[in-house]
Amino acid sequence: MIDVSVNIQTVLAGVSIGLVVLYVIKRMRYRLPPGPWCLPLVGNYSVYSSFEIHRKMRELSKKYGPVISLSVGTQTWIILNNIDVVLEAMVKKKADFAGRPKFASGDLFSEGGKDIALSTYSPTWKFHRKIAGKALRHYLQGDLLEHMIQDNMNKFLDKMAQEKDPFCAKDYINLMIFHQLYTICFGEKRAVDDPEVKAYLQLDEELNDGLGTGVLEDVFPYFKDIYPTAKWKKLKSNVNESLTLLRTKFKQHVDTLEPGINRDFTDSLLIARQEAENEGDEAALEKLDDAHLIQTISDIFFAGVDTTRMTMDWFVYFMTKHPEIQSKCQEEIDRVVGSGIPSMKNRNNFDFLEACLFETMRLANVTGLGVPHMTICDSQVGGYDIPKGTTVMINHWALHHDPKYWKDHESFDPNRYLDENGKLKPAKPESWLPFSAGRRVCLGETVAKPEMLLMCANLLKRFEIRLPDGIKANPEYRMMGFGVELPSEYKIVVTERE
Repeated sequence: MIDVSVNIQTVLAGVSIGLVVLYVIKRMRYRLPPGPWCLPLVGNYSVYSSFEIHRKMRELSKKYGPVISLSVGTQTWIILNNIDVVLEAMVKKKADFAGRPKFASGDLFSEGGKDIALSTYSPTWKFHRKIAGKALRHYLQGDLLEHMIQDNMNKFLDKMAQEKDPFCAKDYINLMIFHQLYTICFGEKRAVDDPEVKAYLQLDEELNDGLGTGVLEDVFPYFKDIYPTAKWKKLKSNVNESLTLLRTKFKQHVDTLEPGINRDFTDSLLIARQEAENEGDEAALEKLDDAHLIQTISDIFFAGVDTTRMTMDWFVYFMTKHPEIQSKCQEEIDRVVGSGIPSMKNRNNFDFLEACLFETMRLANVTGLGVPHMTICDSQVGGYDIPKGTTVMINHWALHHDPKYWKDHESFDPNRYLDENGKLKPAKPESWLPFSAGRRVCLGETVAKPEMLLMCANLLKRFEIRLPDGIKANPEYRMMGFGVELPSEYKIVVTERE
């Protein structure tokens, strides 16, 4: 027993000394960004274990500057906290910061990096990104997206109109968004209370709980093979279930694909594969196997669902909190649309409404620290060295609350985006970055922005939305996961407008 104790102490001492030596060598070789003191092996636990890591990092940046080094277990993360260093890294240095680090949960969800969002920068990634972008552009041609949104909106707005008592807006928003992404990806229109879509929603919420609150295996990966936590086992089960559902849908599309007919985004990907086959591009076909295409669908479906439904939840919250702004949106919608239905052709005339959506994306913190980046070579940012293989994260919340760029940054003010004539300014404010930037800019931005704008227009065209009598907007927020904020639970009352 004594020998075992001595051996354990010897191993721990050896590991600690090794890490100290490695740290000293790295410090001598590189001019690394500053950061708070931490314990060996454990790192800055009080920071990286906090759901409010985004706020803590902004406070630390006041002491250490915009580029901060954070020790997460045995790993080093670099957090970028203002727009200058973000643009330097993601736009000026481009490919240097376009990699993705390997996380146990990310590897599990992406089947070892076979998707677009979580796979690292490589020729295969560039090819997949190109194909997915082409598929989305093809899908957005014509009025297919608009008709899909109108159909889904009408179903759920009718249900909302039947509510006689105050109800949770997010319950309808979640189902609405899920039905829309379901139709985009799989081409199917389901009933409001469809059990399969509700099962997807429940599964997504469980995945968010597992990924959003973090798993120990991401900090100490060897745990998943030695002694996996209960949370890891649950996450693994949920991921397997989600992939099984996607594989089933994908096979149905493969079996029923017809020449010249494009039903949805899945068909668009299959058509791209057929084009590669017709061109005899063997190298391309190797990168277009079923697993890679299924993972691309997973990116659009799950990522598109979560950020969109959270943003719409915040939008409704802000409209109830600021009824005078809601009224101004409705005046614009009525002026532009008249007695008709809001459509994509009206988009360029919804200046104030779109400004409200942009301000929602700024003030509502649904991206947190975003998806982690990784340097694929030694690089620099903000005057500091960033070694190859370092995890780098953007603090979107800090960018969107930077008093240098945002006057009264806690206030909801859509006029920030408008010129003196009430038209949208040609360029967005410099520190506005909800979709990231550079090589890893969000693939779904071209779908998300028109989709949400049309949803907002339809919602406010039909209803006046308010809080129940005697209830005031709760200024507090609730944390969903690391750096992701949602409005406190609230209920609304809707009244049909004349």
